[in-house]
Amino acid sequence: MAIQLKWPWLGIAIPTFLISFIGYSAHYFILLDHLSWKLQLWFQFSLSMIWLSYYLAIKADPGSPSIADKNEDIKTIRTYCKKCDAYKPPRAHHCKTCNKCILMMDHHCPWTMNCVGFKNYPHFLRFLFWVIVTTAFLLAQLFRRIGFIWTNWYSSSALVQRQEIVMLTILTPMDAFILLTITLLLIRCTMNQIFSGMSQIEKWEMERLESSFYSRKEKSRDFLMILINNVFTIFSIESPEDYQEEVNGLLRQHDKRRLAFHSIINFPYDIDILTNATCVLGPFFSWLNPFGAPEGDGMHFELNEIASEKASTLADLLLSLPWPPDTCTSKYGKSIDEGTKYVETHIEGGECVLRNRTVSPSFDLPTANENQLSRKSWTNEWGENLQAFGVDIEGE
Repeated sequence: MAIQLKWPWLGIAIPTFLISFIGYSAHYFILLDHLSWKLQLWFQFSLSMIWLSYYLAIKADPGSPSIADKNEDIKTIRTYCKKCDAYKPPRAHHCKTCNKCILMMDHHCPWTMNCVGFKNYPHFLRFLFWVIVTTAFLLAQLFRRIGFIWTNWYSSSALVQRQEIVMLTILTPMDAFILLTITLLLIRCTMNQIFSGMSQIEKWEMERLESSFYSRKEKSRDFLMILINNVFTIFSIESPEDYQEEVNGLLRQHDKRRLAFHSIINFPYDIDILTNATCVLGPFFSWLNPFGAPEGDGMHFELNEIASEKASTLADLLLSLPWPPDTCTSKYGKSIDEGTKYVETHIEGGECVLRNRTVSPSFDLPTANENQLSRKSWTNEWGENLQAFGVDIEGE
């Protein structure tokens, strides 16, 4: 995803050349004389499905949010896009290249010159699927032909044309390379969206949260305090003192390394494999339909039981935080209004003390801002940061 092309049009030109060269050269020089007409029709049908799904992945709108009601509940619309100067729904991000917010943004794809989001994600997956089906079929036929020539070289060498051997030498490694890379990409997308219910950006967020949680003790404790502070802010807790004992209990568990990551972090949109699949691909019968689309508006998503059940304890509230749980954008926009109540957390003698405070004109949230900087600069083991997926970090 981190690939950046000097000339963006190459993102379309390169795949177009590869599809045309490999597909039609293989058919003309190799398959035409050695396959039945039924298998040749199947190959051309599969190749046509690549073209159609690729075209739709390029042209289909990934989806952008409508203007949200500024009075809507903070749990539903809680993030503010500085570039669009408007609220955006959960899972949406501002794409630096498209210069707009994208619903359930997965990444900006240089090979389609388009974002992969809620509305065109099925086209993108179908494109990967048909590439794999076509290249796997072709690779099997190429190996079959190579095997025949190798075992019958002395008896049939005079019947084998030189151009066929040349094309076999060129096409076989090219086809195998594309099959391998696209298969790995499809596996990554499937593992994220289908098995975990996450876009690639959300998977990156989960890895970042795990990195923060398992970092050295001081930073990990700061991360936990940010989550607790966000609970009081987002859920408008009027009497934070009632949670004093629970806060200190969590801190003691943390310091003794007895606090599990998944006991405080929940990805709210991971339901089950079938629900996750239908969320991004639509009903089962439409998965291979070239024009199949997901249901819903891309602005509201079903929550799992952990996030949707009524929270009573601090641990329940932590698991109910909107995603990502360690960021907190005020429902009032770019900053929290003067006079708004918030909770100040302070460590005294190893224990956490909670105090109610009122926002002043010079109000700032240092821990939240530090965490936002970490979010903008953190990279995973693949060297990917938010910018690698096309996100405009200045708008976050």
